[in-house]
Amino acid sequence: MRPRNRYITFFGIAAGITLFVIGIIGVQFPPLPQVAGCPENTVPTHHPGECRPLLPMEIDETFPWDKQQAEAKDFFREFQKNVSADRREEVAGMMMYPLRVNYYTDPKPSEYRFLQSPAELLDVYDKVFHKSVKDYIANYDANEVWGNDYFLQTGTGEIGIYCTTLGVCPECSFEFKVKIIGSHWIYRDTIEDIFGNPPAVRGSAIQNPNLNPKLN
Repeated sequence: MRPRNRYITFFGIAAGITLFVIGIIGVQFPPLPQVAGCPENTVPTHHPGECRPLLPMEIDETFPWDKQQAEAKDFFREFQKNVSADRREEVAGMMMYPLRVNYYTDPKPSEYRFLQSPAELLDVYDKVFHKSVKDYIANYDANEVWGNDYFLQTGTGEIGIYCTTLGVCPECSFEFKVKIIGSHWIYRDTIEDIFGNPPAVRGSAIQNPNLNPKLN
């Protein structure tokens, strides 16, 4: 084999091995893509278009979980008191805007409505806080409010609460605001389900005599 051909063969083999190795690395360690359009080291929140930083790895060691969970439950109890007493201005002040809501009469598959201010909520207050919704909030056990460091909820998300951490943990403090009110999921005693079936109750049977014989 001529020297020139030997060099061509050598470089061809070397290039082939290099591309093969790069291919393996690319398969084993693919680049991390953006998550739903959020920048690197952030992830989407429950509010469309918003991103939040990824939690630090040491969160379990520094985050005061017991304190946060206890304060979330206290916040929900205050929310219960204000809704029960029909203190509408106070209730509106406990929301995070834009507030994601559904009216009680909205069908189950409907999209969220977005209320931009306390004034907008007060204008449609009775559509959001239907009597059955007020009953749900009043009867819900605050000790059953659950979630993580930035989002807590009742049941399967009927009431969603945002938690903002202020300061550096473990000496941090918390601010809570109601962000989601899924009124159309609560006590469906007057609304047919998405298949046109008779009314059903989500989370409790106390409002529907068809599901609770004691009310018949």
